[in-house]
Amino acid sequence: MTINYLSDLLEQSQSDFVVYDMGRRVVPMGAEQFTAICAQHQPYPFPTQHQAWFAVVFWPKLATSKVEPYLWFLRMPLDERGLLSLTAQQDFMTQVITLLGQQISGALTEQQQHQLQQSAYLFTPAEVKRAALHAQLSKRWQRPPSIYYEHAQSELLSPSSEGWQQLGLQGIHDVCQRLESDQYLTTSIAAQWLDYPEPLQKALAEALEHCQAPDYLYQQLIPKLADVSNSQRLQTLRALAGVAHKADAALDKELPLVAALTELLSHASADELVILATRLWPLLQGELLLEFMQRLAVSQSSELFAGIVSDLLRVPSTRTQLLMLLQQPELPAPVAAAWQQFIIKQSRS
Repeated sequence: MTINYLSDLLEQSQSDFVVYDMGRRVVPMGAEQFTAICAQHQPYPFPTQHQAWFAVVFWPKLATSKVEPYLWFLRMPLDERGLLSLTAQQDFMTQVITLLGQQISGALTEQQQHQLQQSAYLFTPAEVKRAALHAQLSKRWQRPPSIYYEHAQSELLSPSSEGWQQLGLQGIHDVCQRLESDQYLTTSIAAQWLDYPEPLQKALAEALEHCQAPDYLYQQLIPKLADVSNSQRLQTLRALAGVAHKADAALDKELPLVAALTELLSHASADELVILATRLWPLLQGELLLEFMQRLAVSQSSELFAGIVSDLLRVPSTRTQLLMLLQQPELPAPVAAAWQQFIIKQSRS
């Protein structure tokens, strides 16, 4: 039995599994896409820090009783083409098979667990991403939300001056994953968005980054980009990340968010440019991409320009369009100058 890729190990170990991307946003990844990425048939779509980031959840096939699934948080390097390293996959699988054999869903001894945790390919996600994953899994498997759900729901419906301080982060993520079936709460969040205490608004925005909220909420939040403080605008951008990742969003030139972002780019801060590049990048096409690059070029920060451009060039869905733009003969002077400086620095490094 040949095991060439990580997906082979999972499929041949008599395990059922689901995979979530843990890079820029916590989102489910189909089994076919994961298999294609492992086999280098397609690049990893959302690279961060030159690596791919996965949550692999697996459990024994045909389990006779309800068993708790196993969970690996995996990070693996990508090559210059954005393909998942075969060497890293083989290295990690050797570690696993040496410890556990091919029956990876068997019970681990304390020593095995400790040894596996020493793998350089395992990581511990930030608390926000762990909460997002657990909220999505409980919804996927139709399990009850966490014990923090009702308190979060109550506080978001009727915020108090100090009640947010006792909220459990998991509860906020559970609420956001279930907004589609709670129209009243969705309406309340939209109406009170600007009135929430700053820490609560930030936690709510970070949770909304990782879900697909109801269209009504997005429709109400988009106009707020024009008339909020810098801090609130940053959180509102985070909350709107789901709009950019709809299947047809990148093709919709009339999308209200595109118009709002075009206006925003005339005065966007460095933090807002980073959020646009790392959370709403599917919208950076055509005129909006040009506007974005012009604002980035006049930021007077060569480090910011280099960091964002390098990042976008590694994202398969934006690389081609960005290169086509930057190679145009009549680029705006600030963009052309910043791009030339970037090329010179890259050639020296």
